[in-house]
Amino acid sequence: MTLKSFSSSEDIKTVVIMLHGWTGDVNSMLPISKALNLKHIKWVFPQAPFNVTKGGYSWFNKKNHDYSHLNLSFELLINLINDLNKEGFSNSSIYILGFSQGACLAMEFIIRQTFSIGGIIPVAGFIQYKKKFIESSLYESKETRVLLLHGKRDKVVLPYNSTIAQELFINAGYKSKLYFFNSRHKFPIEAKGLIKQFIVDG
Repeated sequence: MTLKSFSSSEDIKTVVIMLHGWTGDVNSMLPISKALNLKHIKWVFPQAPFNVTKGGYSWFNKKNHDYSHLNLSFELLINLINDLNKEGFSNSSIYILGFSQGACLAMEFIIRQTFSIGGIIPVAGFIQYKKKFIESSLYESKETRVLLLHGKRDKVVLPYNSTIAQELFINAGYKSKLYFFNSRHKFPIEAKGLIKQFIVDG
């Protein structure tokens, strides 16, 4: 596993796993973590396992046509969470923030786990397997809180995808909130206050 991490202060209370988008790499989410400027956070940056011909990496292996193509990425995240548990971090203190394809992975991953974490923050993502969402959502994962963020001017992943995701999460029994911003397909730094409240203030 290719991985980077750093801590924003000595008294670490929370871990945020940052999942990059398609063709990103281990460095892609570093600027976002620094812009958020949250204290008492351990930031962790895993790199997706699949090479992309255009350069960079992908969380999805398009050779498979069902969610089994995410198994390697799921395994990577499970191993990472297990390692964080060994470091003394409880699942409730672990969050996943994903952008674009990383947001897709965060949503597909958490619903299929036999545990909950503090929360996920999918930014500009979509749920690929909508018809199987309810039946794929395991009861043990439903204590995971969800904060959906999307740009109203996003023309890469259209905003209605987060509206659909919000409906699916609510109907499946998750505590989920959705916020839109006047931005294109990028991370909305205007969401800093919401993210702080979600992660730090609980």
